[in-house]
Amino acid sequence: MTSVMVLYPLDDVATSVSAYFGDRIASALEEKGLEVIRFDTWKATRLLFQLQQFVRPADFIVYSGHGNRDRWCGSLTMGGLIWPLIDLLNKGLLRDKLCYAIACRTGLQLGKEAPARAYLGWNVDVYVALPMVERNYLEDFLEAFMQVPLALAEGKTAREAGQAFLARFTELKRLYDASLDLWPNADFYSMAAENNMNGFEVLGDPEARIS
Repeated sequence: MTSVMVLYPLDDVATSVSAYFGDRIASALEEKGLEVIRFDTWKATRLLFQLQQFVRPADFIVYSGHGNRDRWCGSLTMGGLIWPLIDLLNKGLLRDKLCYAIACRTGLQLGKEAPARAYLGWNVDVYVALPMVERNYLEDFLEAFMQVPLALAEGKTAREAGQAFLARFTELKRLYDASLDLWPNADFYSMAAENNMNGFEVLGDPEARIS
């Protein structure tokens, strides 16, 4: 059975949303029949991740949390600012992995230098969403972000998973643009959707699949 690790720290308002995404992604992958290892809240730390990869390595790794061009921060509460979950020093832990990182800017450097089979992530700040009176934008964005792991779980390639993500956000942007006069926050979320589409990239082997 394919082993998947889903890491989603919870430290602040922003990670309350990304952790929700991570939890929902983990549950969806379990429903697809994959073996999911969850490193939630404070568990998304450098030491625990390294130990897990040595003892029981995962084939597919999903990270949903704070990031920067050269790192996945992991749990800030447990020292992630000083000793991040993944950075350029321990990027070798991603060797031959299929990685999906819902995190800001990690595609700028970490995604390019890590020896992953394929790395799906962003070279810009990633916008998440909140539910509003006129529309539950949180669930809209969740559905879009979930396209990648769901497509991979169904045996599709990294390229196809990325296309599914872009297609869903394209649909959302069209919906928001058509609703500018009706929904007070549609203009912001249209911009956010466009940002998330333009900054997304598939690095490494576009034909990689979950092994």
